[in-house]
Amino acid sequence: MSSTSPAVTSGPVRFEPWYAFAEGGPVERALLPFPSTAPAPFEVARWSVAPGTANDLDVHRSREIWFVVAGTGTLTWADRSARLRAGDVVAFDSQVPHQIRNDGPDPLLAVSVYWLPRDV
Repeated sequence: MSSTSPAVTSGPVRFEPWYAFAEGGPVERALLPFPSTAPAPFEVARWSVAPGTANDLDVHRSREIWFVVAGTGTLTWADRSARLRAGDVVAFDSQVPHQIRNDGPDPLLAVSVYWLPRDV
């Protein structure tokens, strides 16, 4: 039986400032309530991109999913592009360069979930 109370390891997640994009906006990471002896198999961040700017071009070992909460933008990944808007979800495999430019009038808000693939 776990010595950690389910009441302590469940509930709303807090976010803390993490870093800022060169031109786009702030990035905050989630402080998940799980103990270090039993961490979640993923991490969570939320971020924004101001109108007329882009997030930093990103490429990393993690797999990642973006949930677009508000705004619109043009996503580029590898050698492709697509239009995204609130409600869209996009996935990136490990080592795939990706970036979004906010070409709408309002801030683009998104939540990222990311994790290392098992074979990395």
